[in-house]
Amino acid sequence: MQDNLTPLEIDALTEIFNIGIGRAANSLNQMVSQTVDLTIPEIEILPNKEAKQKLDFDSGIEISAVTQRFSGDFQGQALLMFSKENGLQLVSLLLGNKIPIEDLSELEQDSLVEIGNVILNACFGTVINFLQSSISIEMPEFIQGNIDKIFTYSSDNDWSLYIKVKFSLPSKHIAGHISFIMDITSLEVFQESVRKFVFGITNKAGA
Repeated sequence: MQDNLTPLEIDALTEIFNIGIGRAANSLNQMVSQTVDLTIPEIEILPNKEAKQKLDFDSGIEISAVTQRFSGDFQGQALLMFSKENGLQLVSLLLGNKIPIEDLSELEQDSLVEIGNVILNACFGTVINFLQSSISIEMPEFIQGNIDKIFTYSSDNDWSLYIKVKFSLPSKHIAGHISFIMDITSLEVFQESVRKFVFGITNKAGA
């Protein structure tokens, strides 16, 4: 694989995703009665095996996830993941704590799909706009299970763009994880798009 992104390119990519996450937070704030702050403290490009370990979900932990397939200039799968407990807490908070957590199971799927759709589409839309890429996105799906069921890939040569997202609400701090799983060809196209974006910015700044 070609050289990884430079620190400057990672900083630029982090800023792009932070803009997308900010847009997602604004959308979520319109859906609920309390302020939702979303931040991205960490973003890395890692082999899938390392990204899976980075998620820090033990094999016995139940995970709630929203997944979307994407295709175009680069292709793969986007995942927004929470521990089942954190997912239920987030849904409960966004519903204004009107329903006890033990009664949320039936609402969890629809609520998390809606949350995932807002967050992933905001991220996609912002990245596509800044990188001037052409991408089609499929409808989101809800999946639940352990890490081996949720985080799957066809080859150890595949790579992930790993992003940790923190949800800050008035009473809780909930961590979610986003991973964009791409094959090596798609990742190289993605990296080249980031490099061109950064090159364009630095050239303008130096003009």
